[in-house]
Amino acid sequence: MKNKVVELVTLWAEYEEKNPNLTIEEFCVNYLASHEHKPLHIADQQGIPLNGQLAELIGKLNKYASMYCKKALAHVGLDNLEDWVYLISLWEMGTPKKSELIYEMVSEFPSGIDIIKRLVKAELVEEFPDEQDKRSKRLKINQKGIDILSQSFPYMEKVGSMAFDTLSEGEKVMVLNILKRLDNFHTGHYKTIRTAEFEEAFEVLTGR
Repeated sequence: MKNKVVELVTLWAEYEEKNPNLTIEEFCVNYLASHEHKPLHIADQQGIPLNGQLAELIGKLNKYASMYCKKALAHVGLDNLEDWVYLISLWEMGTPKKSELIYEMVSEFPSGIDIIKRLVKAELVEEFPDEQDKRSKRLKINQKGIDILSQSFPYMEKVGSMAFDTLSEGEKVMVLNILKRLDNFHTGHYKTIRTAEFEEAFEVLTGR
């Protein structure tokens, strides 16, 4: 038992050195994933490799969640999940420039502008000149937008139950920590590869 404890502490120290902001939960997730006995590079019966299966499942899960959200948000007068996410982010960010909000949402600029126009037209968001840069405009969520968000929370809580309650609390924590690692990784590289060609982006993200 003593040797196993020493081994675990050693692994923790090595991993923490490479990842200084590491949490215990993230270390445990990585440890379990790296000590899985099944081969990592497996294909399903159709020959789809592991990364392809991950991409397919994430895409399908996103569609399920979007469908549930659309049904829920209809109760508060919103048409889609993107509008709701933009409102939430704007509430959290305060008074960002349009470009700052679009960048935060990892959206294409034309798509982001369309969403902002839709929210302004619905009188949920207001735009006003930037005092420091007269060429730019800033945004803020107004009281009507805040009220819509407040009304949406009970419905979105139900969406969360519909989407995730088949998992135990422990499984949710594990999935959350794995997804946070992926998000932190891609967020850290987003600015660099946003305008890069595919092969350059591949090299940056994979080191190959």
